Order: sequence, then structure tokens, then C-alpha cells
Amino acid sequence: MVRILILGGTGETGSWFARYFKEKGFDVAVWGPSSKVEVAERLGVRYAQDMMAEVEKSDIVLVSVLIEKTVEVIREVAPHMHPGSLIMDVTSIKSGPVKAMKTYAPKGVEVLGTHPMFGPTMAALRGQTIILTPVEGKTGKWLPIMQSLFESDGAHVEILGAEEHDEIMAVVQALTHFAYIGIGVALRTLDFDVERSRRFMSPVYEIMIDFVGRILDQNPELYASIQKNPKAAAVRQTFVAECMRLCEKADAGDLEGFKQIMQEAARHYGGTHEALERSDRVINARIGEKGKS
Repeated sequence: MVRILILGGTGETGSWFARYFKEKGFDVAVWGPSSKVEVAERLGVRYAQDMMAEVEKSDIVLVSVLIEKTVEVIREVAPHMHPGSLIMDVTSIKSGPVKAMKTYAPKGVEVLGTHPMFGPTMAALRGQTIILTPVEGKTGKWLPIMQSLFESDGAHVEILGAEEHDEIMAVVQALTHFAYIGIGVALRTLDFDVERSRRFMSPVYEIMIDFVGRILDQNPELYASIQKNPKAAAVRQTFVAECMRLCEKADAGDLEGFKQIMQEAARHYGGTHEALERSDRVINARIGEKGKS
């Protein structure tokens, strides 16, 4: 039986993976900085009272702590792992953690950066995406094992380098979250009555507003940490600059200038009609739900 220790296993994401690996037949132990033994009991797994002793005995150590603590935890535990074991992390930033695992994992200890592209509210892996970031010379037998495990449960697995991962996530996560949170902040500043406004919304705008609410409902510490992606600052600055450029056109009544910016963006985007058709299906499903209520 594979023995896995989840550091941060008493948190939301760590608990999700504790349940997952327990269901897959792994011998699961969890550890958390707040020593929440009751969480381990609720999950039906062991709590690692002696964390370092458990590290030394584990086949897999999965690091699921706050992004800003991840490198520190890796530096502490990786040197104590035994040859043939695997250290992996599940943070949304990969360059720093992967570099730390590569640096501090002893010879014979494998490294695998991991980024589940879903939150702990998801019930199962089917239809979800997981990104794996292997390290040349430090990832061998465990990559196909973990990839096969996730794919057998219906997950879509992508393999990326750490730097490329962070470049993509600076847009896929950091920018999109930033934009949604920005809308939420604007609604608050405007003292806009969201619930009353639902009476006047078309389904497409109600879906957008619900996505704003979805982000605002989640852990702000996690979402603030995602903005620490080293590639995200330039992306945010570009977004704000382009918003201001659009704002200037609109404020000046320069409709042609506004249209030109939008048309240029559409040409770069590509496949806008296909996106329209896909979003129509989502909208029509939403209309169907309302019709049943």
C-alpha cells in the first residue's frame, strides 16, 4: 500500500486530496499547522503527530499549504525523504515550488509539480483539468503513475514546464480573477443593488454576475496568493492600461476608436463565433432551468 502524507491536509484542498487518495486505497496521513486532529478523524485518516517521522516513512509527500509557505515547507521536509519517494505540490504557481523541490530533494527522490485546475467544492475529478510539471532528471516512475491515476477518474491531464505554466496561469487565473474581483469592488463602490438588478438582467449578464459572486464567495487569502504569480504583475498592468484606453475612447465619445479597439481584439481572439455558440448553449441551459422553477 502506498503511504502518502499530505502537508496542509487539514485545509480545504488538502482535505479534498486526503479523501481522494483514501478512496484510491492509499494509506493517508495528514498534517496541518493548526494541529486539527478532528479533521483527520472526520476524514478517516491518520494525523501525523510527528511530522518529520512521517515524512521519512512516506512514499509520497504532497505539499498543500499556502503559496507563500510552500517553498519554506519544501525546504524543511524534502531533505528527509527516502530514495524512490515522491514530493509534489498542488499550488497554483509552479516556478518557485518546482525549483525548491528540485533543489532540496535528495538524490533518488522524485519531483512532480501539480496544479489541479478546480477547487475543493468539486465532487469528483471527471471533466476537470490537472497540470503536471515534471523535472528532467528528477521525475521518472511517478509521472506515469500519477497521470494514469488521474486520467482513470476522467481528469484531463496536461504536461507543462514550470515557467510556461506560470505564464499561462497569469492570464487564465490571475487576470480573470482580478477582472471579476474588480467588477465586484466596483459594484460595492457604486452601492449597486445586485439582487434587485436581477429583475432586469438578461441570462448572459446574470451568468456573469454569478461568476463574480462565485469568486467573491471563496477564500480571499487563496485568491490574493494567486496574484503573487511572478508573471502576473505585467499582465495586470497591461489589463489596466487597456481598460484606461477604452475608457478614454468612451469618455471622449470616440465611438470609432472604441469600435476599432474591439475589432482588433476580436481578430486576435479568433473563433469568436464558436465562442458565441458555446456560450449560447450555457445561456439556453440557464433559461431552461428558470423555466422549470
